[in-house]
Parts: sequence; structure tokens; C-alpha cells
Amino acid sequence: MSENHKADAQPGVASLVEGILGDAQKLVRQEIAFAQREVAQEWDKAKMGGALLASALAVCSVVGVLLGFMLVKLLQQYLLPDHEWACFGIVGGLVAIPGGALIYCGLNQINHVHLSLPQTTETLREDAQAVGDAVSGGRSSQHALLKR
Repeated sequence: MSENHKADAQPGVASLVEGILGDAQKLVRQEIAFAQREVAQEWDKAKMGGALLASALAVCSVVGVLLGFMLVKLLQQYLLPDHEWACFGIVGGLVAIPGGALIYCGLNQINHVHLSLPQTTETLREDAQAVGDAVSGGRSSQHALLKR
């Protein structure tokens, strides 16, 4: 009789496997939610980089057209009356500098977008290690997996 009581005190293999499977399901749901949040954050970074590039295009277009013609006419009138092409070249070069700086900033912002989801990858590695430890240790995975 004492043997039956002692056997009932220890959880069976089926209950251990059931606990591990339940914890694994909960863990997968948590990881999916975490990945969704991480993707949303990276998408926001990409939108910011796109907005900077669109701003660069707008600034270069408007400033280049309006002030460019004005500067070309000033250069032609006072410095190079017979070389209109040189005036356009000088003004074009001057407008290209801030446009290039805006493009550089926009591309730099886009390069900060991580498509590999580094945080999710790291937590998946930790979770896989915890599941492996729980299964190989023969104990319930509840304490090992849900320590977050």
C-alpha cells in the first residue's frame, strides 16, 4: 500500500509530457506576439527612413527649381554673361550638396532596420535551451520555461 502512495506522489510521464506541450504552446503564442511587436517597431523605422528620402526629394526639387533659376540668372548677369551653361553647372553643384546629405541621412535610417528580428531570435534560442533542459532533466518544464 505504501508503494502505491509513493508512486502517486511522483508525476507520470504522460503528465510531464502534457505539461511540456502546454508550456510549449504558450511559449509559441508569446513568441509570435513578441515577433509581431518587433516587426511593427522595425516597420516604423523603415517608414521614417522613407519619409526622410521623400523629404529629400521634395526639398531638392523645389529649392533646385526656384532658387536655381534665380542663381543662374544672377551668375549670368554679374559674373559669366556669355557662359550660361557654366552658371547652370555651378548652381546644380551647390544644390546637389544638401540633397546628397538628405539622401545619406535617409539611407542611414533605413540601414538601421533589422529584418532578422534579433531579439526574437535570441529569445527563441533561450526557449529552446530551456525546453531541452526540462526534457533532459525529467522535471516539469513549468519552472524552467515560465521564469520570465
